[in-house]
Amino acid sequence: MNDYLTRSRNLPKSFLFILPLLVFYEVGIILCGSETKNTADVIIKKPFEIFGNHATLAFNSLIIIVSFCSIFYIEKKNRLSCGIFIPMFLESAAYAFSLGYVILFFVYGYLPFNVTDLHVQSFINGIITSLGAGIYEEILFRLLLLSILYLVIVKVFKLNAIIGSLLSILICACIFSIMHYIGMAGDSFSVSTFLFRTVAGVILSAIFIFRGLGIAVYTHAIYDILIINNAYT
Repeated sequence: MNDYLTRSRNLPKSFLFILPLLVFYEVGIILCGSETKNTADVIIKKPFEIFGNHATLAFNSLIIIVSFCSIFYIEKKNRLSCGIFIPMFLESAAYAFSLGYVILFFVYGYLPFNVTDLHVQSFINGIITSLGAGIYEEILFRLLLLSILYLVIVKVFKLNAIIGSLLSILICACIFSIMHYIGMAGDSFSVSTFLFRTVAGVILSAIFIFRGLGIAVYTHAIYDILIINNAYT
């Protein structure tokens, strides 16, 4: 069990774990149109616009390079075994099924939340959007923003590590929630959905810290897909 917990948090393994989701999402964007793009996706790919018409080629080339580097790193440390991805997926699914109930425990009764408040266009587009949210929002908010906030608060401002971690998680969760109301495709603001997403951001941050990027991505994506399914049943 200790071996699994350590190996499943490994960043190269996490990247290979989420690679199929990334492929499905990018293919879905090509087939269904750019209107299904996730906001975090747009933000992360913004720097690649310096390559002009070759921006997509540059991004895909980076993904291929990172994939090969991940495989090389894993093979060098210990032989790559895709079997670990099965329990990682099941663990993510368990978190995803539990996530809504945990958040509602904090919010329900005071600020009830209705899943139909979320912005859903169609079932297929919703699936693609869910994959994009899982991948790019976790990379943007947890891998990048949360890590940067922690470094700034703890390393630069010299705050206590525990206090700095909690403050980083709270700030990151609030920004994560606010981003859902920005832009043309943003949802209408309500206190209940803001708190719901803030608590979700805190829980996803905890999953990222203790269980790694890959499991956080799948938890987020599976949970969003479950919401899409509930909206159409």
